[in-house]
Amino acid sequence: MKEFEDRLELELRGFLSEMRVVALSIDARLGPLVDELESAVAGGKRLRPQLAAWGYRAGGAPVDAPMIRVGAALELLQTFALIQDDVIDRSPTRRGRPASQIVLARAAQVEPDRFGPSAAILLGDLALIWADQLLAASGFTPERLARAQGVYNRLRTEVTLGQYLDVLAAHSRRVTEAEALTVNRYKTASYTVERPIQLGLALAGASDPLIEAVSSYAIPAGIAFQLRDDVLGAFGDPELTGKPSGEDLRERKPTWLWARTLHLCPEAEEVKDVASLRQLMVDSGALAEAEEKIRVLGEEALAAARQLPVAYALVGELVDITERLVWRRS
Repeated sequence: MKEFEDRLELELRGFLSEMRVVALSIDARLGPLVDELESAVAGGKRLRPQLAAWGYRAGGAPVDAPMIRVGAALELLQTFALIQDDVIDRSPTRRGRPASQIVLARAAQVEPDRFGPSAAILLGDLALIWADQLLAASGFTPERLARAQGVYNRLRTEVTLGQYLDVLAAHSRRVTEAEALTVNRYKTASYTVERPIQLGLALAGASDPLIEAVSSYAIPAGIAFQLRDDVLGAFGDPELTGKPSGEDLRERKPTWLWARTLHLCPEAEEVKDVASLRQLMVDSGALAEAEEKIRVLGEEALAAARQLPVAYALVGELVDITERLVWRRS
């Protein structure tokens, strides 16, 4: 996987360098826009490309140049989602650096409140367009691309609909645990784990039963990943997470952890202090329940991974990835 990640970084840098030439041929003022996309795509866990590459190998194909390009496309797609997520949440930081709307406003030296979000939305759109372009020009046969396109379309559709449900919940008076889990299912589990694996399998020419079988692993793994993200959003170390600690609590993000806290302790809705909210999550048992839910889902995912009809070494890799997903600190 280290070699895969190195090749992925080279592909991303090379592609964005080419696109920078295209942008500058239109207007020199577009340089900072592409510069920010290069910065925004840097870092990150590269989880979706890794899982797509795992699916590709599980389908019997060695990782090659076309698969590297697909991995780069998924990372640009993720960058699109993160940029627009930061606009929606009005987040000031991402991955330990200023969010794109902040950087773009500073670069243009204009009033930030309106220009920054507008520019960031357009930058996100550009990342999405270039992700689609990379996938289409990846080098796979038309037959393989057509089969994979169905998975890719579901991935993009589900993450967008899941994001809408997340926004809807954020503007509702109160979110339920079931509503939060629905968001987790489509905004994270499908988008982050299930569809990337299925995309790799489809590109490798894997059978439909194998493509369908990965869902029994991917859904619990993906939901556990999001629940861990929710816990880190409330209690994480900003030096490790790259964003302010407790930001999710200040913004009242409609996470399962927050919904469970309100269910157990309705008075939490009136509490403004982050430290007090954390204490309520601990005292009410909501945090302990979240950790238990993560543990159960993690074990379910691991059991399903061990039942997948793929090579033993690949199962071991998936187990390692799952443990990083579920028990991470950043």
